[in-house]
Amino acid sequence: MVLRNVTETNEEKPLFQLFFLKNNEEQSIEVVEVEEIDFTEVKKRLERGESVFITLKRKQELDLSQVARGDTMGPWYFSHV
Repeated sequence: MVLRNVTETNEEKPLFQLFFLKNNEEQSIEVVEVEEIDFTEVKKRLERGESVFITLKRKQELDLSQVARGDTMGPWYFSHV
């Protein structure tokens, strides 16, 4: 059995992430984090031709076993991007 040290961040708010995909030349995206969804705003955005994606914001976990503890073995890098 392997034990891991996991620390949860104490972020209870916001609960939802709203992604507004704008219908413009740049195809820009606006991300809004809220506790309550304003469906009037969502409807207005849809009427303007934007796409809307709504998701729950998940709790973030920090896995301390992946964090360097000061005794690094040397430089490291990503071989593929």
